[in-house]
Amino acid sequence: MKMIVGVVLLSMVTHGVCNNYEAVIIKDEQTLKKSNLVAVLPRLDKTFYIFFKIKLNSFSNGHRSVIHFTLGEDNVKYGDRIPSVWIYEQKLYVAFAINGNKNEYFYSKPLSLNQWISVQISQRNPQMVRVFEVYINEEKVYAKQNFKSQEFKNINVYAGDPWYEVQDGSIKDFFVYNYHI
Repeated sequence: MKMIVGVVLLSMVTHGVCNNYEAVIIKDEQTLKKSNLVAVLPRLDKTFYIFFKIKLNSFSNGHRSVIHFTLGEDNVKYGDRIPSVWIYEQKLYVAFAINGNKNEYFYSKPLSLNQWISVQISQRNPQMVRVFEVYINEEKVYAKQNFKSQEFKNINVYAGDPWYEVQDGSIKDFFVYNYHI
């Protein structure tokens, strides 16, 4: 089943009783913009995979928004950062709701300008324990067990959120894959 929501193509794929789906949020290169709501997802499962590529044109002071999955606010309740990604002091800053902490976060090493950087954010279930992971250019840079993982519903997805200045750059190949098991 395929449906178009605004300029967002959501490709819903159902695989038997697993009820998995993939949402293609942004395929082609787009400039990041403030308050840019690109999708509303019906759910984000306990196990998921988020992927996107970003190209940074310049660095600025303060947190600069890249993507933000939220139940509606910036950092008011558990589920407002599921995940959220900014650039801060030339580093990727990733926040997620983990183990009851609504704002568990991680900073990467400094990033480069004017080249595509791949970012993978996932929560997997190896050996029956969910692990939240971040990869940059296919290298694992962060991992933490999440003993209080949960499914979130009706998630707003921004490519440039309304609460922070936007990062000067572009995004492409942005998709989400839920694998409900």
